[in-house]
Amino acid sequence: MFALDTNILIYYSFADKKVVSFLESNREAIFYLPSIVAVEFLSYPLIDQETITKFRLFVSQTVVINLDLRIAELSAELRRIYKIKLADAVIAATAISTNSYLVTRDIKDFKKIKGLKLLPI
Repeated sequence: MFALDTNILIYYSFADKKVVSFLESNREAIFYLPSIVAVEFLSYPLIDQETITKFRLFVSQTVVINLDLRIAELSAELRRIYKIKLADAVIAATAISTNSYLVTRDIKDFKKIKGLKLLPI
């Protein structure tokens, strides 16, 4: 099981070979998408309508995890302890809550969080 960070979707939309290869080779896996990742991705300045359409197709193949009270409380705790950005705290809390690996290119933002399993690509 994998939770996706926003940067993975951005690199995927640019057809980055490592990201595309990872997603294709794990096609049968469960992918969790924190809803805040959708917000970050869809607000990315370089996004166009074609990319949004592809994103919607991609998202239909994932499990979207919305921010509920349990994840909100864990996010607040992570943010308080590790002094990280709100979005990163929500993404990390989602990965921890779903017991999945967080797939990211942004290791520095997450490496200090205890209990978070990272998968750098």
